[in-house]
Parts: sequence; structure tokens; C-alpha cells
Amino acid sequence: MTDPGPRPASEVAVPYLVARVRSALAHDGRVAALDLGVRVVGRDVFLTGSVPTEERAQAAGAIVHELLPDHVVHNQVTAVTLSPPAGSEPVE
Repeated sequence: MTDPGPRPASEVAVPYLVARVRSALAHDGRVAALDLGVRVVGRDVFLTGSVPTEERAQAAGAIVHELLPDHVVHNQVTAVTLSPPAGSEPVE
């Protein structure tokens, strides 16, 4: 029996694709996010969630596009800027 080699991404099971994308987003230093949402529907990949900077949000889409070039990436990741509290709150 011969090994047919790797299958195209379109033939890989959806849970495997989701795990692969999550791993790439977590381990790539451009994003390094563990909690982004990933949903695969046919040839469409939907990314949701938030990251600290706009650069990381854009990188999330780029990483998935590099990983799955035959899919359409819908990058809905947003950048959320956290700022320190404006004042103090008295504690009684």
C-alpha cells in the first residue's frame, strides 16, 4: 500500500482544520492569542475575538490565509485598547 501524501486542505476534516488554525494563531508571535474563535464552513474560515493591537488583528487573517490559501478568510478580529482607570475609587 502506498502513501498518497497529504490531502488538500479542502478534504481535511473540519475539527482538524480548526485545531490547526488555533495552534497557528497561538504559536505565531505576530498574534500569540489562545482565545480567538475559529469556524470553518465549507471553504470559508471565520475568525472572531479581540486582540490588543490592530497589527495583531490584521496578522490573524494573514496567518490563516498563509495556512489555508485555498479558503476565504473572514477576519472579524478586533483590536481592543485597554486604558488605565481614569480616577480612583474610595474604599470604605
